[in-house]
Amino acid sequence: MRTKLLAFASLIIIASMVLTACGAPATTAPATQPPIVNTVIVAGTPQTVVVTATPAPAQVATFKSKDPTSFVEMTFGDPETLDPALDYETAGSAVIQNVYDTLLFYKKDTTDLVPWLATEIPTTENGDISADGLTYTLKLRTGVTFHDGNPMTATDVAYSLQRGLLQGGSASPQWLMFEPILGSGVGAGNNDITDLLDKDGSLGLIDNPEALQKVDPAALKAACEKVTSAIVPDDTANTVTFHLAQAWGPFNVTLAGSWASVMEKSWVAANGGWDGSCDTWQKFYGVTSDQINKTKIGTSEMGTGPYILDHWTPAEEYVLKANDNYWMKDPAWEGAPTGAPALKTVTVKSVSEFSTRFAALQAGDADMITPGSTSDWTQLDTLTGESCDVTTGQCEPTSTPDAPIRRYTGYYAPVHTDAFFNFKVDETGGNNFIGSGKLDGNGIPADFFSDVHIRKAFAYCFDWQTFINDTMQGQGRQTLTLMLPGQPGYDANAPHYTFDEQKCTDEFKASTLKSADGQSLWDIGFRMTVAYNTGNTQRQTIAQIFQTDLAAVNDKFVVEVTGLPWPTFLKNQRAQKLPMFFSGWQEDIPDPHNWVVPYTYGTYGINQNMPTDLLDQFKALAIQGVHESDPTKRAAIYAQVNQLYYDQVPTILLAQSAGHHYEQRWVKGWYFGQLYGDQWFYSLSKN
Repeated sequence: MRTKLLAFASLIIIASMVLTACGAPATTAPATQPPIVNTVIVAGTPQTVVVTATPAPAQVATFKSKDPTSFVEMTFGDPETLDPALDYETAGSAVIQNVYDTLLFYKKDTTDLVPWLATEIPTTENGDISADGLTYTLKLRTGVTFHDGNPMTATDVAYSLQRGLLQGGSASPQWLMFEPILGSGVGAGNNDITDLLDKDGSLGLIDNPEALQKVDPAALKAACEKVTSAIVPDDTANTVTFHLAQAWGPFNVTLAGSWASVMEKSWVAANGGWDGSCDTWQKFYGVTSDQINKTKIGTSEMGTGPYILDHWTPAEEYVLKANDNYWMKDPAWEGAPTGAPALKTVTVKSVSEFSTRFAALQAGDADMITPGSTSDWTQLDTLTGESCDVTTGQCEPTSTPDAPIRRYTGYYAPVHTDAFFNFKVDETGGNNFIGSGKLDGNGIPADFFSDVHIRKAFAYCFDWQTFINDTMQGQGRQTLTLMLPGQPGYDANAPHYTFDEQKCTDEFKASTLKSADGQSLWDIGFRMTVAYNTGNTQRQTIAQIFQTDLAAVNDKFVVEVTGLPWPTFLKNQRAQKLPMFFSGWQEDIPDPHNWVVPYTYGTYGINQNMPTDLLDQFKALAIQGVHESDPTKRAAIYAQVNQLYYDQVPTILLAQSAGHHYEQRWVKGWYFGQLYGDQWFYSLSKN
């Protein structure tokens, strides 16, 4: 009996196999298939048996990379420098966060922290934070080596952060470390090391290395010693202790930023950097990216990170190689990577044209690309076969399930893009951005935007609805306050500007600015050039909206739009050459203080040349807000900041875009992080 059943079953299996092998390679089997008639021998007698074939299973599209160990990303923009102490823009920090490590790190897609080069998060409960909140002790990991094989020491850690503070400069991120360690609002209040030497700013030391050299050597040494006594290494105990100037709630998250990356002291000194002596630090103060990039400090690296920089060819690409000796042994969170990176080679290409990036993604030559703006989403969606929600982690097939791209949605990045005014444009050596430099119909005067009526007119002449609906595909929200939703100071009912052609007209007519022969601004008109960084089509669109909306209220208002490479754009912005510029801010730490300072008297405020009395008002409120620990009281202080910002409109707050991320479906391990966004490669793998 058993033999006969096996023979019958075999015929059925064979019939099914023949059907499967010979069927069309469709993704789904036919709804019905004709029965198969077979003749079998049962007890020596031929009998007819009708066999209904099992339908062929649907063929699920598979996505496999030809090379699972290499990764190609195409984006736009170029690092300004690779020096962690100086770089303060996203293209450079994308490299830095892969080749260097910090003491603490963000846990996956949250704002919670995990220990990284440190062994635990400092708290008052574990004794690593003193009861008064002024002393933090970080215990360091053992067995961590730099890329040249040398062991990381407590001295290396302390030196890295001391060097950053002493190198300073208003274009650097060092204000983030200066405030908690040396004091917010001290001296001239620029949050730069020169504040310790220039109490009221009368010496003009900030960003002025030549003037600094003339300061009394004893005072210079004392300033340095204040820094070194505030960040103290103990190589025997393998700890670094921080002595803060004041209790600082967000100090732990400050240690997770790329500016707090750990470098090898001997390598920096051997390549033209500070040697660690308090007798020489002033020689390295205020270095520019052009200067530091003449050394390996700015163009190479010596970190402990999961990747090693193979090379950086500016305006073309940078290539990272896996650090096969990476120190991470235990996962920092469930599912976190350990050991050597899965991707052995990462190539990030700078490609300004979205069409080129899109074609590479479509052909499978790029694993991931950066959209130029939300307007590119529609085209990318044509390649999307799977859509995932960042918040829930759930993925669903799209209407084209065999398409090769995965899309992530459901998140807002901690960033918004805005339009900044320059109250006093630098005309040194000529300035094509302001045309004739006069109010004569062919240019604007250098102080054009010092007139609050002109600033308000521009604010009323921007069409947010068009920008959000058309450019952002309806997936964005107008920025109402400096700080983000959920933070102290955010208020959905805060005063804000809306598109209003009549109010735009009224404000222009209210301006007292006149031409040399007495004609009003409204009658004579103006001409100016606004710049955006090439490849960022969203910022290009912002410029074009201003161009269109201003011309609509008065055809004598001419705005010309030009694209500049990212490093060139930054240099012109920081040189205060741009009368108006479009830029974005990605928060460094999840705290409203990190929005108030850069937008008032810090990073952007410095380059906007706001009047001193306005800067002083913002500065007083900012310091008051950060020193207040009660959230309700903080919110009340920041409400004053928002009101003053609305009244004076030094910047037009535009919009925050919802996030969309696109990648090949063979990519694994991506998630949106507080710090690392699209470009933390250690968690990624393929196939």
